[in-house]
Amino acid sequence: MVSLKSNDQTKKLGAITTFLNIPVTVSPHNSLNNSKGVIRSSDIRCCSEEEMVEELSGVTLARRIKMRRVEDRIQTDTVFLIFDSTMPPSRIRAGYLTLDFELYVPPPFALL
Repeated sequence: MVSLKSNDQTKKLGAITTFLNIPVTVSPHNSLNNSKGVIRSSDIRCCSEEEMVEELSGVTLARRIKMRRVEDRIQTDTVFLIFDSTMPPSRIRAGYLTLDFELYVPPPFALL
């Protein structure tokens, strides 16, 4: 694993096909090259997940968190976001709104 500081370094490393005459492949790590978090606001209830990905800078995935009530799944005002950088913003600008961004902490595994 290699940590790089600039896009220029990333491009140069990505172009490498051999190292000491040994064929190599270079690919970004799936989970270490992004950051995950949540935003909460009733003002974004009408926005679709696709709109959030298109309109919010740096967002690669948006999923609305749902609650289970008996047999129904109810949408909440909380949205899970994945950013394309390792350093997430502390706030997100969505139109006229400024929303606080909190790091995502996954639920702990249940012990059996």
